[in-house]
Amino acid sequence: NDFGNDMQNRCKVWHIASDRLNLSGTSIDITNKDEVKFTAEYRLKDVGTNVIDYYLNSNGTIMVESYLNIENDTLPEIPRVGTQMVLPAQFSKVTWYGRGPHENYCDRKTSAFVGIYNSTVGELHTPYIRPQENGYRTDVRWVELTNENGKGLKITGSPLICFSAHNYFRSDIDPGLRKRQWHDFQITKRELISLNIDLGQTGVGGDDSWGARPYDKYTLWPGNYSFSYTIVPVGF
Repeated sequence: NDFGNDMQNRCKVWHIASDRLNLSGTSIDITNKDEVKFTAEYRLKDVGTNVIDYYLNSNGTIMVESYLNIENDTLPEIPRVGTQMVLPAQFSKVTWYGRGPHENYCDRKTSAFVGIYNSTVGELHTPYIRPQENGYRTDVRWVELTNENGKGLKITGSPLICFSAHNYFRSDIDPGLRKRQWHDFQITKRELISLNIDLGQTGVGGDDSWGARPYDKYTLWPGNYSFSYTIVPVGF
């Protein structure tokens, strides 16, 4: 669908901005005897800034607040607004309270009911014949990733988040500006977990695959966005 409506060219500015983050400043503020606030500001080429505040508490929790600030009024729609982190591969057991059990997106979730679901990172992958974006979960209240001993982390939205978790990087399934004729077994599997915690994505679309774009109500139009979530250690 994306290639059919030329999204890879129209939204190229977002691809460049996210792959070329430039850390422009940091600061530390001791908010009280139990909490430290760490702020990182990134310049996004031809877009604006992304400011992320981390509130680190002495009890082990981390509250994350992310702010996307746009400084360009000629931008196309935003594919995704979120954060990405890398976890050790051992935290492969996944439990979430949100839509499931199968993958779902903002415009493809009618059959995905809100509940508590269990899976593994490997099982979250949807094996499309041509590797592409897959395995997303929306309207998530919280998600846990733990190891065989029940240790890991729990991420809670304020109020909702979306997430995906894979044993490969986004770049491993990104064909670039032209479709690549390849298959699922050719994906580079890595000994890690690439975890996205997001505000959301523009919808999948699919009225046709040769020009139709997602409906306006399922599109993240350029603007200032913010969202937050809390990370809590589990089993320690």
